[in-house]
Amino acid sequence: MKRLVKVEEAVGLVLAHDITEVDLERNFKGRAFKKGHVIREEDVEKLKKLGKEHIYVLELSEDEIHEDEAAVMLADALMGENLYRDSQPKEGKVNIYSSVFGLFKVDVEKLIAFNSIGEPSCPTIHSDMYVKPGTKVAAVRIISLVAPRKEVEEAAELVKGGIMKVIPFTEKKAGLIITGNEVYSGRIEDKFYERLKPKLEFFKCQVAKRVILPDDKERIRQKIEEFAQKFDIVILTGGTSVDPDDVTYRALREAGAENFIRGNPIQPGNMLTMGWVKGKPVVAVPAAALFFKATSFDIWLPKLLVGERISKGEVAAKSHGGLCHSCPVCVFPICPFGRP
Repeated sequence: MKRLVKVEEAVGLVLAHDITEVDLERNFKGRAFKKGHVIREEDVEKLKKLGKEHIYVLELSEDEIHEDEAAVMLADALMGENLYRDSQPKEGKVNIYSSVFGLFKVDVEKLIAFNSIGEPSCPTIHSDMYVKPGTKVAAVRIISLVAPRKEVEEAAELVKGGIMKVIPFTEKKAGLIITGNEVYSGRIEDKFYERLKPKLEFFKCQVAKRVILPDDKERIRQKIEEFAQKFDIVILTGGTSVDPDDVTYRALREAGAENFIRGNPIQPGNMLTMGWVKGKPVVAVPAAALFFKATSFDIWLPKLLVGERISKGEVAAKSHGGLCHSCPVCVFPICPFGRP
C-alpha cells in the first residue's frame, strides 16, 4: 500500500522509488534521488522544483511487488543465451545487453503476449538485427511503482527460459563466383568483389576463393556444386534478371538447390535468388548491390551466416517494410527497412 506524504512532512522518511530529473539546459535526464534516499531538509526545495509536492511511503502487502524487484524478476525470465542485464535497476528499469557479436533473435508472438498482460513492459530492438558486445537490446520495467505480484509472476512464467537471445557469428569461408561474359572476356572490370568482400568480412566470413565465369549455365552449375562442397556459403553475382544471357539462377536450380527461392519483395535487390546445395546456402546477388549501399542481400546475409534456412513465407513477409526509404544518409540496419 502507498501512503501519500507532503514533501515538507517527509524529512527523515525513505524514498520508495527513484526520482527523475530532466534539465534541458544541462542536457541531462537521469536520477536525481535514488530509491532508499533519506530525505533531508535541504532536499525539500529541490523536490518541489522537480514538481514533487508529495512523496510515497510504501507499505507493501504480500500480494504486491515493487518496480525494482519486478524489473529484475522479469528481465531474468526474458533473457536467453548471450545476454546480460544491469546489476541493479535504475528508475525502476533494467536494461538487457548482448555479450557477443551476433544476430539478435526474439520470439515476437510471446513478446506481444508479455506486453499485453498489463503492468509488465519490455520494448526490444528488431529481431534479426546484428548486435555487438554491449549493445542494448531490451529494457524491462513495470508501468506503476507497485503492481499486483500475481500479474508480474504470470508474465515471468509466460517467458520463462528466455524469449530472446543472440546467436554469435563464427568464422566462415565463402566461395565467390563472378558471372558474366563482359567480365570474363575482360571488356569490363569486376566490381562485385570489392563490394561484397567487406560485407562478408564484417560478419567474420572470409572469401576463400574467387572465380570468374562466362554466362555458361553448365560451368556455373558445376562450380556451384564444387564450392558448396568446400565452403560454408556460396555467393554468385549477376545473371538473375530476365535477359536471355542471365542463366545464373537457372544454374542454381539445376544444381539441385533445395528451398529454391527466386526473387524477393524487397527493393533494391528484387531479383536476389537463393537455395541450399549440399546443405550450404547459395545466394545469387543482383546488380543492384553494385549501386546501392544496402539491398536485400544485406538483410539475408547475417541470417544465412548463423545457419538459418530462409523459408518462402519469411521472404513473402518482407513485402511489409521491404521498400527502402532512400534516405540521403543510409542508416541501415537500424532503420525499419526490411524488418518484420
